[in-house]
Amino acid sequence: MFSYFSQNYYLCNMFKVIVIFFLLFQSFTVSATRKRSDSLLLVLDKTIQEKAHYTEKKEHRIDSLRNLLRAENSLEQRYFIYEQLFNEFRRYNMHKSLSAAETKLIIAGELSNNQFELLSKMRIGEILGIMGMYQERLNILGEINRAELEEQHWEFYYHLHHSLYLLLSENATVREQKSHYDRLISQYRDSILQVIEPNSLGYNLVKRGKLIEQGRYDEALFLMTQSFERYGHDQARLGTIAYSLADIYERKGDIERAKQYLAISAIADLRNSVKGYIALRKLAVLLFQEGDIDRAYNYIKCSFEDAIFSGSQFRILEISEALPIIAAAYNKKMYEKNARLQRDLILISILSIVLILCIVLVVLQMKKLTTAKKSINNMYEDMKLMNKSLDDLNKKLSESNLIKEEYIGSIFSLCSAYINKMESYRININKKAKAKQIEDIRQLTLSTLIPNEQKELFGNFDAIFLNLYPKFVEQFNAMLKNEEKIVPKSGDILTPELRVYALIRLGITDSGKIATLLHYSPQTVYNYKNKIKSKLAITEEEFSVAVRKIGK
Repeated sequence: MFSYFSQNYYLCNMFKVIVIFFLLFQSFTVSATRKRSDSLLLVLDKTIQEKAHYTEKKEHRIDSLRNLLRAENSLEQRYFIYEQLFNEFRRYNMHKSLSAAETKLIIAGELSNNQFELLSKMRIGEILGIMGMYQERLNILGEINRAELEEQHWEFYYHLHHSLYLLLSENATVREQKSHYDRLISQYRDSILQVIEPNSLGYNLVKRGKLIEQGRYDEALFLMTQSFERYGHDQARLGTIAYSLADIYERKGDIERAKQYLAISAIADLRNSVKGYIALRKLAVLLFQEGDIDRAYNYIKCSFEDAIFSGSQFRILEISEALPIIAAAYNKKMYEKNARLQRDLILISILSIVLILCIVLVVLQMKKLTTAKKSINNMYEDMKLMNKSLDDLNKKLSESNLIKEEYIGSIFSLCSAYINKMESYRININKKAKAKQIEDIRQLTLSTLIPNEQKELFGNFDAIFLNLYPKFVEQFNAMLKNEEKIVPKSGDILTPELRVYALIRLGITDSGKIATLLHYSPQTVYNYKNKIKSKLAITEEEFSVAVRKIGK
């Protein structure tokens, strides 16, 4: 019987791994169970996004069968190709599936094959029931005499009655009518169990229904768990088995596991390009009841789109009961998040218009936010520049204070030393004057103190400067060519060229002032500068900036 329910290709590796993981750790705690549910829902979300890919693969298989039809002249072979087309369309597109079944009936008549005609009629009845045309299916079944059917087709015959009364029971509004349908369902279950191969998947599915009917949920669960372990690797059967398990868990009140198996069933349906499914719709309702509005809306919307595509009126009616409720809750949630968006969905037909309006309002709001963000960013950049300027100023002030402190102390010491020298010089002259040692006084006044004092001054300057900028020579040489490095002579601390640039580093850039301080001529200062420029390993512009940053 199961061949009437499914199609045939594999889940992707990711889904297989999650299903295996789920089976191996069945005994985990509620927390672990919830994590498994979340993992399966993530796979389901991705599968919905890739739905077009699986639809394309389905259409490719259908096109291949149509190409076979164009090349086939044998009526009997065309009949079997249409049977394959029927199976491809069965839960994909009801109208095309019905068309394939009707064509089969025409071919069966041309072949004068009674069994083919009866099977084609039952196929037509099967599709009419799925499309919600229950009376039409009942009329067709009434035209078929079971005694004319070969025994191998009795299972299908009973299945059509059984599934029809299941649908009628689900939609019955009068209790007596529902009870009547339930009795017929039970009878046809018994009939199927008598003709179907024992221990097959179809047998287990029908047996599960019988056990549930008797309230024996644990036995039904054990039976379907065995079926899952035995047949779950088959993509074509997985959706039906997983849905059966979900139904049992829901009846037992284990909603978390019901969600897990509904997710597995939904993934299998989507990967098989089944459009008239149940699992995704039921999962959407359970998620909505738990407060997962976003997923519930996405799932019910996907279910509704696929039901319309398939032409299954019964499924459309089922979804229509839940869709307005879930959609309204979704719209309310979006309204709370976006105060300026106002949505009041009343009819499904205006949903797209309302969504477009919401998107427009969101875009406008995002533009305002973007403008505000840019303004804040600009302010932030301005603040960064101000902070950088303040940092630079603080560094300059700190450096200036350090220089002032160092030089004030040094100058005070030097002045004190010079005062002592002058005092000693005065006392010496005074003594010689009293002793009337005029010749000695004349000799003293003939000698000059400048060279020695200048050398001492330069030595003190060099020592103080290098105390402030200990790596000055090293960093200065780094800007010169390797063969042009400046090495002070023995006994000297700084060379004349280095001393010129030491004053520039201290902020004295005027050549005249530099010449005065160093007792050089302006031309000498100019020559020193040119001499250094000829030794540079970098550009003059880079050098001018770098000199002022030495020691920072």
